[in-house]
Amino acid sequence: MEPYAIAAAIFGATMLVFTTLELRRRRISLIQYIFWMVLWLAQILIGTVPQFYSALLLATGALGMSTPIHFVTTFSVLILFTLVYLLGKRIADLDEKISLIVQHVALRDAKAEAKNPKKEK
Repeated sequence: MEPYAIAAAIFGATMLVFTTLELRRRRISLIQYIFWMVLWLAQILIGTVPQFYSALLLATGALGMSTPIHFVTTFSVLILFTLVYLLGKRIADLDEKISLIVQHVALRDAKAEAKNPKKEK
């Protein structure tokens, strides 16, 4: 086994453990866990099972790509764009929720102030 394959397998296994811990702590959802689990398992397989790499060669040839690195980089970039989009959408949703909460608190405080005006000195 090549050193880079061992490093890839160890990294994938470590990240799989961390991802599982995040699921147990309820910091990620099951759907997110499944996505990351598939990614880490694929990385472990590429590092430890040479036949998996051969299958990847067939897939890249069928898609018209000359090497597996083209496959990996192309789909990695697509996945990263998707994640950036989803994170941006999530941030926008959270920003909207925070704005609504701030408005609600401001209105509640304004009503309380109207009922009990403070005397200025």
